[in-house]
Amino acid sequence: MDNRIKHEGGQADCPRNAENARQRVLMVHNFYQIGGGEHTVFTNEVAMLRRHGHEVVEYTRKNDELKSSKLKLLLSPLTTLWSWKSYREVKRLIRSERIDVVHCHNTFPLISPSVYYAAKKCKVPVFQTIHNFRILCPAGVFFRDGRICEACRENGSFKQAMRCRCYRDSKLQTLVVVAMLKLHRALGTYRKINYIFLTEFNREKFAELIDINGGNVFVKPNFVSGSAGPRSAPSEKRFVFAGRLEENKGVPLLIERWKALPQEYVLNIYGDGEKKALVEEAARQCPNIRFFGFVPQEVIEEDIRTSCGLVFPSIWYEGFPMVIAESFSCGCPVLAADLGNHGDIIRQSGGGALFDPASEQSFTEAVRLMVSDNARLSENALEYYRSCLNEESNYQTLVSIYNSPDALGNVRD
Repeated sequence: MDNRIKHEGGQADCPRNAENARQRVLMVHNFYQIGGGEHTVFTNEVAMLRRHGHEVVEYTRKNDELKSSKLKLLLSPLTTLWSWKSYREVKRLIRSERIDVVHCHNTFPLISPSVYYAAKKCKVPVFQTIHNFRILCPAGVFFRDGRICEACRENGSFKQAMRCRCYRDSKLQTLVVVAMLKLHRALGTYRKINYIFLTEFNREKFAELIDINGGNVFVKPNFVSGSAGPRSAPSEKRFVFAGRLEENKGVPLLIERWKALPQEYVLNIYGDGEKKALVEEAARQCPNIRFFGFVPQEVIEEDIRTSCGLVFPSIWYEGFPMVIAESFSCGCPVLAADLGNHGDIIRQSGGGALFDPASEQSFTEAVRLMVSDNARLSENALEYYRSCLNEESNYQTLVSIYNSPDALGNVRD
């Protein structure tokens, strides 16, 4: 069997029968060369389904394939539009493994939207979790030149993307992505599948492309397994930033704003990236800014658990930041910029405070609120985790999506 295809059975005590059916699920994912949140979510959901007794088959491809053959690299623009290899292999798997549901996480660039048609050909419902904005924005992030950019979504054209070489700063590679998007819009591909959005904010952004209120559109957040343990009231005004030290993560903004706070407010920073020198200099100048670089994950988790809150100042829309879910799992509230998916999560949950990235006063007030109302915000964060972000509630949501009559009926070619 192809080493990109993994097949494992479900639990023996969960037989597949009329009263207690467990769908056989084909999970599809294209791994980038550098890992990220999408990969973690794919792995987590595969494991979750298996723990609940489902037969799960994994169909994955990796971008490292392009390094193995000059011919593959040469043909990659064509396979991004349509991969016959993925189409044939997925169709074969659906039939041989008696698959009930095809669930895609990422199909770009090697797998391609051809897998949707493979599922349709076999009359099996296909679901696409939307982790980024690739279908609307060639770069996938709605972010350009240090600011939010939705030009391609708003005007329905990709001229701006071509002019700005939005995908990897390459006109040729941007052209390939644009060609893929235009081809599958013309074919109506994006109207033939079922969608799982991570937040309401994500869903709303797709209103011009699909019927976001249709029966084939669902909202389900990511989840984390287990809780980081009980949380006691923080003994000092300490906050934590953990992530990539980059401009789009709001690191320069965070440093500038924190310098203006009284020194009783302490910020611990973990991570690495292009803004590392900026953070190191800030830590030398300001005793209430501490930089630790890379440390074991359990060290960060303990710091978050005993702090006043996690700081998430990202200035682009993000997907569904797992660090926020992890923070909520131990009842730690989150201080976040009021935009994008992280803003939506904090607003929906009440598990933190939001600030206007353009306002120093707004940031200061949000920090003070995190301290003065910490117990209530902490309770809200934990309750949101228990109701939406823990494995059991998330599994029930996913199964209800798989069993939706509208989704099951959406199998036309």
